[in-house]
Amino acid sequence: MKSRTVSKSEIEVLSQEINEDFGSYRIRAGHRVHYVTMATDVFDEDTMCRPHLLIPQLPDFPDKKWTIMEVSRKSDGSLTFDLSFEALPAVKTIWHPTTIDVLSLEKVTRHRSGVHEVLFSGLPAICKTACFGWQIPRIEHETYTYSVIEEYREPGDPVITPAFLAHVTENGRVIGMLLEKLEGDFASIDDLPACREALENFHHMNMVHGDVNRYNFILDRSKEPIHVRLVDFEHAEPYEESKALKELQSLSSELAETTGRGGSVVVVDSV
Repeated sequence: MKSRTVSKSEIEVLSQEINEDFGSYRIRAGHRVHYVTMATDVFDEDTMCRPHLLIPQLPDFPDKKWTIMEVSRKSDGSLTFDLSFEALPAVKTIWHPTTIDVLSLEKVTRHRSGVHEVLFSGLPAICKTACFGWQIPRIEHETYTYSVIEEYREPGDPVITPAFLAHVTENGRVIGMLLEKLEGDFASIDDLPACREALENFHHMNMVHGDVNRYNFILDRSKEPIHVRLVDFEHAEPYEESKALKELQSLSSELAETTGRGGSVVVVDSV
C-alpha cells in the first residue's frame, strides 16, 4: 500500500540558507514543519534560490513525523532522498506558562530572518525564532536572559524590556519567543540621561546588555517622564562591574552614532 504524501499545494518554504556548497530549507508541509538539505549541485542556481521553482521538483513529502530530508542524485542523475526521524535541537530554558505554535501566528511583516511581526490575540507582537538548529543557542541565550530579568524584577520596579508573552513551538519543541511589540523612537544623544537610567536598572537585574547601540533603546515619548525600554539581549552577560562600567562609559558615543550601525534591515520578501 502506497504511503500518503502531502500535496505540493500545501508545501511552503518558510526559511532558506544557501552557501556555495549547501542549501538548507525549513518547509511547512500541511500542519507540520520539516527540514530539507541538499548540495548546491542537485538543482541549478535559480531553482535552489526560488521556492516556486524548487517545490515542484522536490521529492514527495511523506505525510508522517519525519524531521530532515536529505536530497541528492544517484549516479544516473535521478533524484533520491533519505529521511531522518531524529529529534531536532530545542530551547531548554522554558519558564513562561504560555506556549504557542509558530504556524498559528498570522505574519504581518518580516523584519529579518527569524524575526517577524505577527498577530497574537488580535494584537501586534514580535516573534523571534531559530530558523535552523545552529541558531538555537542564540534563542536559548536570549530566553534565559528574559528569565533572569523576570527573576530579579521586584514589584514597583520600572518596566525596561518588552513583555515576554510566550514560548514559540514548532512540532512541539520550543524554537523561539513571542515579545510585546514596542512603539516609539530610537534613542539619540539627547536621551542620554533617560537611557543611562534604564541601563543602570538593567544592571541592577544582575546582567550587562553587551550591545548598547542606539537602536536597542526604544523610547515612548508620549509618557512623562519618557519611557525607555531595552531590546535585543543576544549579547547579554551575567553582571560584572568592569563590563557594566565599560558599557555605561560607551553610552554617550553609542547614542551619538548616526551611521546606522546596529540598526535592523527590514526585508520584504516572503521567505
